Amino acid sequence: MSRRIPRGPVRHSGTVTSERLEQDRQVTVSSVPPRRAGGRPRSARAHEAILQAAVDELIEHGFSATTIEGIAARAGVARTTVYRHWSSLPQLCMDALEHLREPLPPPPSRSLPEDLVFLLQALRHLLTATRIGQLVPQLAAEARLHPDLSRTYWNDYLARGSSAFAVVLHRGVAQSLIRPDLDVELVIDLLTGPLFKRCLWQLETSDQDLTAIVDTVLAGLAPSSP
Repeated sequence: MSRRIPRGPVRHSGTVTSERLEQDRQVTVSSVPPRRAGGRPRSARAHEAILQAAVDELIEHGFSATTIEGIAARAGVARTTVYRHWSSLPQLCMDALEHLREPLPPPPSRSLPEDLVFLLQALRHLLTATRIGQLVPQLAAEARLHPDLSRTYWNDYLARGSSAFAVVLHRGVAQSLIRPDLDVELVIDLLTGPLFKRCLWQLETSDQDLTAIVDTVLAGLAPSSP
């Protein structure tokens, strides 16, 4: 005669003691899988790692020698992971540059010359003490080889970054400190051009140099006497 197998939970025989209840509780707790620790999703971490790797590759090798394979290897991800986030290398490079964006701080609104010197000091810091500054020589050297990428970088990054200068210059026009017929973009080129040239040639630029640049440009913008 076969032995009948009981259905349902197996009950303990004998007296239920506090020690047995504690053992049962520990078994139940240990059988529950641990909850996943908090933090950024894996896709977000991969996205960030790829952007950082792209910046490193651009700084070390320039645009011409930067590849998806090199970026993926540096980021520790597969090529397919890179293409899951970006459809092309130029798009990834532009996002990497945007990732480094550091907008110029608002000037203290003291006077027109002081505000312009303040903005030039902030721009000098970006060009000489940040990772985006390390890429400027690469961008200038390869502008002819990658005109589309260079044009996009100019329109989407550098031109947007010059808005702080434009605000100060328009305020100078409203205060009748400079001529109302000025070409704002041309004046910004006159102010920032010497700084970019010195950055490209790795020349020191003192605060006195920046003040001299501002004074020279503003001297040519003074309103004509009635």
